[in-house]
Amino acid sequence: MPEYIVISNLDVEREKTSPHRNDHLEYISKLKKMGNLRIAGKFSDGSGGIYILEAESYNQAIDLAKADPYHSHSLRKYTIKEWERKF
Repeated sequence: MPEYIVISNLDVEREKTSPHRNDHLEYISKLKKMGNLRIAGKFSDGSGGIYILEAESYNQAIDLAKADPYHSHSLRKYTIKEWERKF
């Protein structure tokens, strides 16, 4: 199944994300349980994070990224790139 990197960058003051943090973490856990999430983590400077999705298509990857509460509440902007793992 194709893999997609989701680069999620903060688009507002970091304090505004606090009310949505638990929802975001629950969503990331849900993606893992569904088998779509390979790995996830945050940038050490607090400016966002990256996760790698397995999805049937680029459109499915977009739908999964859009559903992240940080993205659906316009707290972060995301970029998606299809990734070809070599190792």
